[in-house]
Amino acid sequence: MTLEQYAYLAEIIGVIVVVVTLIYLSVQVQQGKELLRSESRQAQVANDQSGVYKFVEHPELGRMFSQNATPSFEDKVKLQFWIVGQMRAREHEWLQHRSGALDEETWMSYRDVIYFLLGTERARALWELCAPFFNPDFAEMVGGMMNEIPYIDFWEKLEAVK
Repeated sequence: MTLEQYAYLAEIIGVIVVVVTLIYLSVQVQQGKELLRSESRQAQVANDQSGVYKFVEHPELGRMFSQNATPSFEDKVKLQFWIVGQMRAREHEWLQHRSGALDEETWMSYRDVIYFLLGTERARALWELCAPFFNPDFAEMVGGMMNEIPYIDFWEKLEAVK
């Protein structure tokens, strides 16, 4: 073999090493992306459970959302900040979806919770108070979702369960 042939062989080996390295790095990036998505979903589940447990700790929240009587100022504060916390979680999920970290199917399952969160007249009024403090595109998306959606009677049905 001549020196020129050795040089060609070295170039071929170099190209093969570069291709193998790129494949390896591609696999590593994909695994990192999947890990990030998994961690993001885990954080979202934990956050959702936290919101659910607030109802367990404070079952009066549901009644206050649906009752005809006007809640006290302190109760309105509880309701307002429960809405803020729950909608902030939905906003985070929406941002994750927009960035590609959350797939469409998962986002839709989280998004549909908004219909429940804002299912009463009082909840929607409280949302209107705090919506300007959220991402404007998110607030607009929520407004479009809730436009012409009837109120739910979940709390009344729950109260009637024997």
